[in-house]
Amino acid sequence: MGTAARKSGTRGIVVAVIACLGLILAGCQSTPSTGTWAPPLSSGGSEHLAKTVSHGELFINPKNAVYSARGDGVADDTAALQAWLKAGGSRLSNGTYRITSGLTMAGDNRTLFTENAKIVADGVGITALTVTGNGSRVSVYVDGKNKASYGVRVTGASAIIENGRYENFYSTTGPARGIDVATSGGIIIRNNMIRSVISVGDATLGNGNGASRGIMLNARRAATAASLISGNIIRNIMGEEGDAIQLLFFDGTANPFNAGNVTISDNQILNVSRRFIKVQASNVAVERNKLYFDLATPPANPSTAIDVIRSEYVKVVGNEVGPNLLGPCIAVNGVSAVPIRGIEIRDNILRQKDTKSAIIIYLNWTTSPIVQGNTVYGGRVAVSIVSSTKAVVQGNPRYRGT
Repeated sequence: MGTAARKSGTRGIVVAVIACLGLILAGCQSTPSTGTWAPPLSSGGSEHLAKTVSHGELFINPKNAVYSARGDGVADDTAALQAWLKAGGSRLSNGTYRITSGLTMAGDNRTLFTENAKIVADGVGITALTVTGNGSRVSVYVDGKNKASYGVRVTGASAIIENGRYENFYSTTGPARGIDVATSGGIIIRNNMIRSVISVGDATLGNGNGASRGIMLNARRAATAASLISGNIIRNIMGEEGDAIQLLFFDGTANPFNAGNVTISDNQILNVSRRFIKVQASNVAVERNKLYFDLATPPANPSTAIDVIRSEYVKVVGNEVGPNLLGPCIAVNGVSAVPIRGIEIRDNILRQKDTKSAIIIYLNWTTSPIVQGNTVYGGRVAVSIVSSTKAVVQGNPRYRGT
């Protein structure tokens, strides 16, 4: 090849790389809020179904004679899929795989994804998939059939749960979860569709029975690595105590709660029975989430849209909350013995009905909080700060006409 041709080919490669990089960066940019209320995406979630990507693993077919999975939605494929996972299976394709007890994927740096396939968890109270190793990557479609209680449960560190779909989880005797994570070692949960998670409850709040969660991240000590919960679409987390996203980092004694080092950003949430986002962890950023509610009947146990409890160094920035039948849009509560520090509530758009008798932003037992640049529509009181010192409150216009 001549010198001119080589230079031309090199320029072409460079241009292509730059163009691809531009597309990637553009896809990572968030759309700025316009301040107008709009419902979240109306799609059924097809854009969040797990799809094929090149993972580089040797394909092991779960339908071959060694495993004999049927994938017809009728046969019980539990034993076949568990053997397939034990052998290192990673790509589940072309079928509906019915299981009647939970699957476990063990080992570090494992990958599991579905391609034109889904797992139907047809067992009462089961956890469809448990991931125990570190560094796992999971992109799957799981349907709990309103029988299974949990979609996926992760106990290893440094996992990535992305581009999946988790729906129809139900419990009458305990909690229900779409994605449940128990680690202090960091996790990424992004671009998933999670919907219809219901725990009926027993009329006793706080005992676990009735606690339904779209995404739950908890640890019994402070985080050793950062976590990200971003770009998920979460819908209809209902029952006695339905929270779309909850963080809980608690060693049993810490007050305020232990550091979680979590960013919750750019999620779209529609309809909960108690809270959209519940923060029981310090060092947390809640950014650019869009929280909506279109139910006509109030839930039995409404709480707060974004609820920060005994947690410090929490930033709630750039979120949009639509009119809802819950309580305040944002609430921060410390305790008298340890007023919490490092609270920033900035640049949020918070809407409530004019007829709704609610405080939009409420702070209790805080030190030097910043409440700035929020736009408030409707409600009874825009900002209420009690039992707090050195608060900075400015530029929070309030409007009628919601």
